[in-house]
Amino acid sequence: MSDGFESTFAPLRGQQPPAPFAFPEAVRRRGRQRSQRRAVVAGLAVVAVAGVGAGAGWAANLGPGDGSPTPGASRTTVAPSGTGSPSPTTPATSAPPSPNGSGRPDPGAADLSTLMLRPADLGPGAWRKQLPSEPFSGDTWRWADLCAAYRSSDYPSLRRQADLDFTGYATGSAGYVYEHLHRYAGGWGPRALDDVRHVLATCAGTATPSTAPGSAAPRRFTVVGTGFAGDEALLVREEQWNYEGEMLAADPIVTLVAVVRVGDLVGTVMFSPDRDEPYARMVATAAAGRLAAG
Repeated sequence: MSDGFESTFAPLRGQQPPAPFAFPEAVRRRGRQRSQRRAVVAGLAVVAVAGVGAGAGWAANLGPGDGSPTPGASRTTVAPSGTGSPSPTTPATSAPPSPNGSGRPDPGAADLSTLMLRPADLGPGAWRKQLPSEPFSGDTWRWADLCAAYRSSDYPSLRRQADLDFTGYATGSAGYVYEHLHRYAGGWGPRALDDVRHVLATCAGTATPSTAPGSAAPRRFTVVGTGFAGDEALLVREEQWNYEGEMLAADPIVTLVAVVRVGDLVGTVMFSPDRDEPYARMVATAAAGRLAAG
């Protein structure tokens, strides 16, 4: 009997798996993140359903609450800054795929979870831990599939991500701050910021939303601030229009995203609609300070 089994499975010896196995620390990290998120996803699902008309890109950033525009949210109209063709800084071609060339985070590098925002950085409010729902459905950054012209191959830093973590906090019924933190391979941090500029220029959106019946609810992205924190920083204003019945709403929902870089660490901080530009700059500056400690 045992000889029969051995002969049956003999051809499978030495056969390679269909895809490389993830490193153990990556598997453990994903497991911890999923267990933390599982309780959050059910609550956020109700919010996401309410925001379907506003588009999947906006729904991915929803925090607690109904997602409707909040009085006092940033509504300043600012012309795009630097909307010309991006001219990325190209790292040396010998840069390794991770800081130690192994595909894993450098063993000597600080744990990303120790470099992220904390409630003390967020100003007044009863801040509580509130992780975003599963934040990535494709490329592992905030800007994945931002518009129809998006192509992964246009952003080489995506293939040089060495480590990733995220966190989030909520206050009241609708306020939130989410952070994604990436560590890039040695020398690839500047290119990662260039890739953010590139995707924003590619997907900036039209100056005047269409009001024609049946038109897609548009989005517009504008860089409204640079160089205010860390080695590099961007403050991005996102305007998301939605339909009220069959009519396009007169005013968009406005949210802000700050991107800060310190060395090869890049933090992306997303804010609920009730947070204005001075607040976003304050928190982004605190995020850069945390990164500098790493």
